[in-house]
Amino acid sequence: MFGYIYVDKPNILFKDFATYKAYYCGLCKSIGKKEGALMRLGVNYDIAFLSILAHNYEDAEPEFREERCFIHPIGPVFPVVLNDSVQERIVDINTVLGYYKLCDDLADKGGIRHKTAILALKPHYKRAAKRLPELDETLKKCFAELGALEKEGCRDIDKLSLNSADMLVAVGKAACKNHDEHLYELCLNLGRWIYEIDAFDDLKKDVEKGRFNPFATAPVEGEELQALRSFVSERLYGYLKNIRTAYDKMRITVSEGPLSNIIYLGLPRKTEEVLKSGGIRCKKTLL
Repeated sequence: MFGYIYVDKPNILFKDFATYKAYYCGLCKSIGKKEGALMRLGVNYDIAFLSILAHNYEDAEPEFREERCFIHPIGPVFPVVLNDSVQERIVDINTVLGYYKLCDDLADKGGIRHKTAILALKPHYKRAAKRLPELDETLKKCFAELGALEKEGCRDIDKLSLNSADMLVAVGKAACKNHDEHLYELCLNLGRWIYEIDAFDDLKKDVEKGRFNPFATAPVEGEELQALRSFVSERLYGYLKNIRTAYDKMRITVSEGPLSNIIYLGLPRKTEEVLKSGGIRCKKTLL
């Protein structure tokens, strides 16, 4: 995924941020244990969110333990979510997603770096895909369709973002046992939000490099940029409203603090940052 699904750090309680970080670091450790140290580079904010959501749909309270970071083995200990069946599933989902994202990046940008990363990831992807065949088939189909739409220069933002929504619905279903219509609505709108915020965030870079961008239909400066920003803003905040409506109907009993912070504060904050940037890609920082 893309790293846009993050907490609003200035407005989150210390204990809730510690819980969020415990999921993130726990996934890093789960990835290392299951796939090796190099694969830890694939850990991201989005799968931490997905893990918390999946724990809720399984009514599974995670187990925490004080551990050290493998990068700082003599540093202080901190809470980490221990590996469990949910974390195992999220690791596989992240591996399959990461593989297709790299293939998509290779098609868009080329380069030896992407080719090398795909070769390194492929054995891990094959094992994960065997455990998640339905997700693998859906993502393969969606990425192929998206590639075809972009190659033909499709400017239908609804059609393009629906493709992303279909991917995220498949991811949500793979992650969350007992999934329901509320999860479907949340993932559908979150998938659209991700595609469109990423497209606007990449706008100037894509124009400069001559890459496809559905919003690159007019100059990206002055009044044209302001009109585009207003158009994108209305769409993004509409998706956020639908996301909150779906979330409010969910039964959330596990790690509610960080999850609610993401939904009510983190996503709007990221939306505001990207819209204000004027289509200049936001800097993404690590924990």
